[in-house]
Amino acid sequence: MPMKKPRGEELSLEQQLANQELNQRRLRIEHVNRSVKRCRIVKDRLRLWKEGIRDLVMELCCALHNFRVRLTPWQPMV
Repeated sequence: MPMKKPRGEELSLEQQLANQELNQRRLRIEHVNRSVKRCRIVKDRLRLWKEGIRDLVMELCCALHNFRVRLTPWQPMV
């Protein structure tokens, strides 16, 4: 959780930097979650009730995300 500003005061520089670092990590995680949810089976309600099926579906979608990331060549900013 980010540090909240106390009422009537300001955050110290260390706290602001810690909040920025936390925000960058959280943003990267959210982008990965969005990319994994490209597989529609992750977003939709899964009606398979056998043990471990839901975990398997998530593992497969994460593997597809990793494959997609490694397959796409890095393109520099122009």
